[in-house]
Amino acid sequence: MMERRLYRSRYDKRLFGVCGGVARFLGVDATLVRIGVVILTLFTGLPLLIYFLLALLMPKEPVWSYGHESSDPYDPMFGRGCDLDSEIERLEKRALVQEVHRLRAELAKWRGV
Repeated sequence: MMERRLYRSRYDKRLFGVCGGVARFLGVDATLVRIGVVILTLFTGLPLLIYFLLALLMPKEPVWSYGHESSDPYDPMFGRGCDLDSEIERLEKRALVQEVHRLRAELAKWRGV
């Protein structure tokens, strides 16, 4: 049995992906969740605060490398193999590796003195 978790959606988002994540968790259409949030916000104003709190607290949906879920044809990055977050993560790792190589070369220079 697969465990259901509440994540901010990477693929079905307009602002932060909260409504898309809640809709996936509940198994309903994200448009219905968005309409419900707008209607409740107009009458009470409370869902707007809850939305921004959830945007801060909910983790972003993970990208599965084996991925049937990451190959969503409605994903604007479909077919490109990565999204902005994974590209930033790749660049950060590359920069760290380059820094490690630079520090190793500097350490070897000091050991040789």
